[in-house]
Amino acid sequence: MTVVVTTPIPLTIEVAIILIAALYTSTTVLLQRKMSNPKRMRAARAEMKRIQDEMKVLLKNKASREEIAAKQKEIMPLVSATTKGQLKSMFVILPMFLILYDVILPAAFGSVTGTVNFIFQLNYQGLFFACVFILGMVATVITLAYDRKKTKEEKAAAQSGAQANQ
Repeated sequence: MTVVVTTPIPLTIEVAIILIAALYTSTTVLLQRKMSNPKRMRAARAEMKRIQDEMKVLLKNKASREEIAAKQKEIMPLVSATTKGQLKSMFVILPMFLILYDVILPAAFGSVTGTVNFIFQLNYQGLFFACVFILGMVATVITLAYDRKKTKEEKAAAQSGAQANQ
């Protein structure tokens, strides 16, 4: 049994890689928010939910296939629009990641041969990938919580506006 001993990555390089990962993650989150228009997405999701609720009532009341098909035709453009909004940002974010991971990092840190113990042994690219993954998950949870809060606020404002009109 042979034991492989590797040299650790210098701390300054570890910090630089983590900062690059944080910068990349925050940039991609901002790009995603700008390109997908969260307010329009929330409105489309609310409309889809309303149509789905109507479809459930139609199914429960054993409505004709034509009525159900008409509701499905209403929902398809909304599904298409939300999917297109999500994919549009991916066409920018994925090439950015690949360029950063396969071109910029090797050019900047290619001579670094050490590893870092981050759950297991990682080289500089593995450390970058792990940091982007973890920071991306954290950013997703924060964004989802923020969107949920905004949705509730918009619902409450719409309900109070509807009550004021009565």
